[in-house]
Amino acid sequence: MPKKPLPTGEEPPKGYESIINRKPQARDLRVDCAFISQLASIELAEINSMRKQAFSGIESLVGLTNEPNSFEREISILPGKEASDKLLFRAYRDKALVGYALVVIGWPNKGNWVIQHLIINPQHRQQGIGSTIIRKVEKFALESEVEATSLFAIPLEERGVLFWQNMGYTTETGRLPIKIANLDHELIIYRKEL
Repeated sequence: MPKKPLPTGEEPPKGYESIINRKPQARDLRVDCAFISQLASIELAEINSMRKQAFSGIESLVGLTNEPNSFEREISILPGKEASDKLLFRAYRDKALVGYALVVIGWPNKGNWVIQHLIINPQHRQQGIGSTIIRKVEKFALESEVEATSLFAIPLEERGVLFWQNMGYTTETGRLPIKIANLDHELIIYRKEL
């Protein structure tokens, strides 16, 4: 079976503009994928609004309480990766963004993808949205032209650890030192072989 190409920006609209005139089914959940550079300003505003709600309870855990916590800052956390290495898997329900996963291709090494963040709107948690997004990422990683042999995940809170374990991810040995908002952190990385 031929490998699926990564998004080029030439595809028909997949985000907000593609569902504006579509009649959704009740509780319809749709997950799409786009490069970060393909996002329109209205999509970025929608993401930032949802992120603000989702991060309000954990900002102090990652040292972001005194600094703006925006999607633009989030996509720059991992060093050495360009916008062309970053995908956004977005979940929509009833025409509204309810969650997303930010995925970085080729990190920490070639042949690996990392799910840098999985963010679900707090009003839509515990509805299977996160697991649906992750299954879509895993399928895409196996079928895309830039295939991944392993996926990594970085949980930010204790609930996230249990989620990743239930999805079949296991703890990597060691911790990853990283700077977030000029503070040193050690991230625990979870891994799944594909």
